[in-house]
Amino acid sequence: MTEHAFGLSVAQPQRSAALRERMNEAGCVFEFVVSEVGPGVSPDESLHRQALRLLHEQIMTVAMAWHQQLIRQPQHRDRAIPIVTWDLDQAKAVQLEKRWVRSLVRGGSVEEEGRGLYQAFCDPPYGTRFSGGEEHAQALFQEWMDLLGFCEQDDIVVLNWVDGCLADLQASVDSPAGRVPWSDYFDAGLEWWGIWCLTVWSPERRTVSALVASATD
Repeated sequence: MTEHAFGLSVAQPQRSAALRERMNEAGCVFEFVVSEVGPGVSPDESLHRQALRLLHEQIMTVAMAWHQQLIRQPQHRDRAIPIVTWDLDQAKAVQLEKRWVRSLVRGGSVEEEGRGLYQAFCDPPYGTRFSGGEEHAQALFQEWMDLLGFCEQDDIVVLNWVDGCLADLQASVDSPAGRVPWSDYFDAGLEWWGIWCLTVWSPERRTVSALVASATD
């Protein structure tokens, strides 16, 4: 467990890294981070925001590693360092109802609307390559869900941070439609495939997780 500020510690980094590698090998486009919440720390919205800050650090770590590999090639030696804007002051959270959480996890929909996480997990713009077919895909997805804390559905709190920007997840009635995204990370996904940004608080495990995805062809 890696210590971090704001009452959060990055939980199970080795397990997360191993799972991330397997997801990447399969072609999944999600990035994620799982953090353990220290004793006496209140699980309010600010804690979810801290998880998103850790997620941004993870995204930039991956981007910088990619950049270092790229500039080894002579034709890309002058490629600019990648920068991902991440203006959390502009981010607005909407708590998902329990029925939406159940719908997302099982990959179905509520009243024929919405899009499940499983569908997005398996169907990014360039497809996926699960060596064991559907059985492998389901097993990997359930392992990811368990790591994120989605399996404790009765008590978990899930916040959607791109409500009103995400066509594939119905905007809540109370939120304004057409909100300007708070990060240019989402530009690609807004072209057509969609964008995801959720945080998950599990009181049983005292973890707060964050996931994000944005992709195009």
